[in-house]
Amino acid sequence: MTNELNLPQDIELPHGFMLLEQGLFEGSPGATADPIFICSPIWVQCKFADPTGKKWGQIVSVKADDGTVHQIRVGRSELFSKPKDVVSRLLDHGLELAPDKNSVNLLIDFLKAARPSDHIVLADHSGWLDHHYSSFIAGKTVIGDLTASTSCNDSGLGASVAVKGSAEDWKVNVGALCSGNPMMLLAASLAFSGPLLRPLGLHGGGLHFRGASSTGKTTLLSLAASVWGSRDQVSQWRATANGLEAIAPAMNDMLLPLDEIAEISPSDLHAAIYMLANGMGKTRMTRDGTIADTHKWRLAIISSGEISVQEKLTEGRLGVRAGHEVRLIDVVADNRRFGAFDKTDGVPDAASFTHLIQANCQKFHGAVGVEFTKALVETIRKGSLPTISSLANKLTRTWMNSLHAVTDGQVERVAHVFAVIAVAGMLATKWGLTGWNPAEVTSAAKEAFVDWFERRYTDKFENGAEFLKHLGIFLAANQNTFVDLDASCTVRDDALGWFDAQRFYLPSTTWMTIFPGVDATAAAKSLLDIGVLMSDGGTRFTRKSPRSIPGRPRLYTVVSERLIALTT
Repeated sequence: MTNELNLPQDIELPHGFMLLEQGLFEGSPGATADPIFICSPIWVQCKFADPTGKKWGQIVSVKADDGTVHQIRVGRSELFSKPKDVVSRLLDHGLELAPDKNSVNLLIDFLKAARPSDHIVLADHSGWLDHHYSSFIAGKTVIGDLTASTSCNDSGLGASVAVKGSAEDWKVNVGALCSGNPMMLLAASLAFSGPLLRPLGLHGGGLHFRGASSTGKTTLLSLAASVWGSRDQVSQWRATANGLEAIAPAMNDMLLPLDEIAEISPSDLHAAIYMLANGMGKTRMTRDGTIADTHKWRLAIISSGEISVQEKLTEGRLGVRAGHEVRLIDVVADNRRFGAFDKTDGVPDAASFTHLIQANCQKFHGAVGVEFTKALVETIRKGSLPTISSLANKLTRTWMNSLHAVTDGQVERVAHVFAVIAVAGMLATKWGLTGWNPAEVTSAAKEAFVDWFERRYTDKFENGAEFLKHLGIFLAANQNTFVDLDASCTVRDDALGWFDAQRFYLPSTTWMTIFPGVDATAAAKSLLDIGVLMSDGGTRFTRKSPRSIPGRPRLYTVVSERLIALTT
């Protein structure tokens, strides 16, 4: 019998086993006794561990009857704790086992004794593999120094991260169409920003493109997805928070496109925005009572829908928090000349232009994201990451200084999101990957930021100016009649309310004194809109007071720092 499996030369079989054309045998070459057949051809390709050096195991290759070779991941602990499960998995991949009862034991002994020389890093997610940002996994493509693979790129979203055509193909047939189209520039640049988030120390989050039906919103998602793979990458909001948690690791450090926000329930959306942007799943317990490893990710998110996040949450009578608005930023995407587009590149109408984009994205995708990440790895290796960070910070400061209104940390955070998106688009152009001018991206990002600010803040600030003035004057003139919660005494007969280092707590009687008549409700709504008043997340304007206030009544809660920022 001869070995015709064309095995890699550096694989060594454990002593006492032979791998021949017919399969794996117990025995040694030259032995007088006939070798004992164990199973069809099988060998251990390499060993693996996760990026932290834990969860050791091996990649086992099985040759099935049809000649295909399957690679199965087997954890080292499984060989001892669940040997029958290991054998069952191998059988499901085409292994044929000898009928002898001892064949299972011999197979497990073979796997335990195998000592492959090759070692890879096996991650349970795509994206960056180390804290030095020297290696990155995009689908089945490993970029950088490490020999690595991921356990989540064989199916589902992971399989959609794939290369078709070249980066130059994408540049000519997709990227060039973005020139002169600010919404397309934003969507594509947002996709490029995914790998920048972690090196720059930023949380995840992204943009929600809102507009009427059939205006090109879903096409923007397909465009963004084409940076990394096929349009199969576009998922639906129609899921529970748990369902979205399951798909997030497959797109770690890249892009998560989510379509039709109207289809998710308000309560699930409420939780999902924080979960996806903050990059951590729920803490769960294992069967043995220990805490299971929590999935983590960092995502550039692109979303679409006919309604805004605020409208969807209001539909479920859920309070809209500032955190929602800065994590998934609302962009009006249907007020351009042709719906979401400003020009159609010679195509007769918007519908034809949409079809062109969709078709080209299916023909050419994925390669440009790989090339972008390769260039980023090299840039970081050369020590140029601070330059990228400085450019984003400079754009943020410039845009903030251009606003002729009082701003706060939330506005600055949104400005920085748009700045990072602009920098990503500029870098992609610098590295020869797009068909647009860097200045176009900067202009598109600034325009979207200013539009967001004016819709979110300018009108609300103007409407609330008088209420802010009355509240500020009253609290400044009467602070001595408020109880200081940081002092020892919390009860006083003539007290108008309470205060601590962060907030004022006002009972309804005091609120009515400041804003008599119907103005009280209007004032509360207006001040809540601009973040001066805190609610309990529901529909009421008051919230339960801290434990230091006797009886913990529901009170109007004023954020002191916010009030000062807007009145000085």
